[in-house]
Amino acid sequence: MTFLSSVTILCSAVKSQEHPNMNYYCNKSILAQKVELLIVEEPSNLLISSLRQQAMFCIMEMSNVKPKFPTLQRIKLIKSGINSLFSLPPGMETDTNREIVSLYSQTVRALDEMLQGLMTETENPSMLVFTEIVKVIMPWILSEKSFEKARALSIISRQLRFISSFPQLRHMDDFKIGGKLMGIVGLFCMDSDFDVSSQASESLHYCFKVFVNQRYLNLKSDEERCKLLINLQKDFHAEWSINLLYIVMFFRTFLNPAERTDIITLCVDALTIGSKFNTLSAVGMLEKIMKEPFPELNEVPGLIQTIHSHLSSIKDTGAMTVIQNLLQKLAWKYPDEVMLKLVDIQDKEQDREMWKILAASPKGIAMILSVLLKRMKSFNFLEPAELLKSLKINPLLASRALNALLLESNSKLNVETLYPWLYMALLTLISFLVFEGGIKNLHNLPGVPEWLNPVSHSIECLKTLICSAGYDYQVSFLQNHRTWELLTDPEGYLEGISLIAKSMTIRNFWHIRPIVSLIFHILYGHEDGSSVTALAVLAELFQSAEVAAMVDENIIEFLISTIKKNDPVTQKLVLKSAGNLGVHKNTGKFLRSLQPYVLNSCFSTNSVIVTEAFLALRCIICNLNWTDSIILLIEISCILRPFFDDDSEEHRYNSIDMFGILLSKVKRRFLMVSFRYQIHCSLIPLLFHLQDESSSVASASRDSLFLCAKILVCPKFKSVCAGEDTFIIGRTLLEEQKDKISWFLSQSLSYYSSSQASIRQIAVWLTSKAFLWHPAPSCPKLCPHQTFGPEPH
Repeated sequence: MTFLSSVTILCSAVKSQEHPNMNYYCNKSILAQKVELLIVEEPSNLLISSLRQQAMFCIMEMSNVKPKFPTLQRIKLIKSGINSLFSLPPGMETDTNREIVSLYSQTVRALDEMLQGLMTETENPSMLVFTEIVKVIMPWILSEKSFEKARALSIISRQLRFISSFPQLRHMDDFKIGGKLMGIVGLFCMDSDFDVSSQASESLHYCFKVFVNQRYLNLKSDEERCKLLINLQKDFHAEWSINLLYIVMFFRTFLNPAERTDIITLCVDALTIGSKFNTLSAVGMLEKIMKEPFPELNEVPGLIQTIHSHLSSIKDTGAMTVIQNLLQKLAWKYPDEVMLKLVDIQDKEQDREMWKILAASPKGIAMILSVLLKRMKSFNFLEPAELLKSLKINPLLASRALNALLLESNSKLNVETLYPWLYMALLTLISFLVFEGGIKNLHNLPGVPEWLNPVSHSIECLKTLICSAGYDYQVSFLQNHRTWELLTDPEGYLEGISLIAKSMTIRNFWHIRPIVSLIFHILYGHEDGSSVTALAVLAELFQSAEVAAMVDENIIEFLISTIKKNDPVTQKLVLKSAGNLGVHKNTGKFLRSLQPYVLNSCFSTNSVIVTEAFLALRCIICNLNWTDSIILLIEISCILRPFFDDDSEEHRYNSIDMFGILLSKVKRRFLMVSFRYQIHCSLIPLLFHLQDESSSVASASRDSLFLCAKILVCPKFKSVCAGEDTFIIGRTLLEEQKDKISWFLSQSLSYYSSSQASIRQIAVWLTSKAFLWHPAPSCPKLCPHQTFGPEPH
């Protein structure tokens, strides 16, 4: 005791100095260690003297002089003082021996003043030191023993009462455990032990006062602050229902996002089996604080991990319901963080239980699907890879979340509502990965592990979406046509997209109109998406009469502007669109607008474009009639004739066959001189190609010759065209068209250089017959080396 008295006297003497510093007289840290040793050496289960409390008072006095205690020593002093009190047996507060009760009461007071001295150290209380006190005492707050919980909460209550009396506190911004502390004492207000609940209620009251005094700027006016403090004093030791209302109000008004997250995390912990808290109080607290508007939180992924970790330990029905609501609201409010974390959990633990919870609510899944759709549409494909990596949730990760949700959802209605947008968003994503080469920029993106194949996954998600909307037959059709393999290949991608579009037309597909409307918006730039993919889908869908009926001047203008850009990919798609429109009878005026561009494409240097132009032209021809398209028929015949002699067998066949279709449209009474001229110009080419090395070209040439003879009213020529050989047909042609022999001779000479020997032979033969029948001076003169083949009869 003499030693402690001497230390106390020394502290008083130092404080009276002009520059008070204990280290001028002795080492304060070493001296405090000596005092602490006295506290530690006191009996752990007996309270027989005042030495313990005197040592604590001594530490308090030392706190009031400089220098301040080092952080580690201060924490050690706090631990020693608290351990010394909590080592004492229970019931000392109510012991029959008044001396023991008094001694215990004085020891508690000494500990309070020691802790308060360590918090202040000649200044306003430090919330960092208070945090250290709370962390040291927390094991006793969460103790299984009620008397230890009551002792711990009483100490916290008194320290909070002390702190709440100060208008200014140091390190308030560093007070990180305010939310957790409020949650703990709030939950203990419903403890079954009266002493525990009573001390918790007091602690909660003073905790409220601290926040009101230190964060009063969150209130509208000082008058509101005073009114709130009065109400708090009035409701001191209020019932749980009143305290819960205050907790919710302080949760929203005074706590920051990190503190709010701590409370919610604490409540989730309290819902598990074996929790130290009352489950009903945790359920009630969560239900109240989750009401709209849902608050701003922090560290949401950590909260999601906590929910997942405790999910299997929550057995109470009410607790499980509130957890499900919490997860759904978190997903609505923080979709990026939640989806990223759930995908991460799925990858690491193969656990889909959280997805089932999200998919269980029809309203919830509708909102989540809308958010995922926005994420898939907001991806800017033109940004460099560095910017793409900055996104928290990218379209690929959104598609992974979409796939997981759809696999667990039974709500077809929500899927059907957003189906067109989700459908086109996934096709756009696949287009970006495969057709535009975007897969090269997807290294180290969040939610994209190394083992994941982005293309295969996106295709799987598309399959899941189609099946979720009830179109399983489409998946079977696409599987049978190897569509999925085509989609993974840049060369076969557009063919795969065409098959996907075709699958929409094989049965009653009620989404076809909204999908086409969306495609129009994508093409016009009103919606995000791949215009090439949208155009590829539309081109195939134009085969549907329902889709063709939706065509207007705007889409035709778009097709015209697109084909003018001379991009081979989009040119081909526009030509395919024109061709598929041509199969419908009500699209004539639109085809006439596209016709000049289709005809012009026939002369492209790209053989693929020429082939597609021929296919489009064939459909246009089939849809035309002679009476309202005379000029167009003449223009088309002029376009086709040069291709009769093309090196490509496909082009020769298509041009001659289409010429035959064109001729079948002609009604003789409307025959114009200009069209008769086109027929005469075609006779010799058609005749010579009866000897074409391609049987299909030869057959088409015979059919076209027959129609020419019919139109020109040449009965004998018509009769031999049906079945006679080339030489008989040629001789008959010369007989019935004697006035055209000079013309025929001129055409024949151009075939002497044909790459096909059979055509050169018939050209020489026809020339010789023409000279024999009409050796006029005006006939072309042959070169000496040119000889005539023998007539085969």
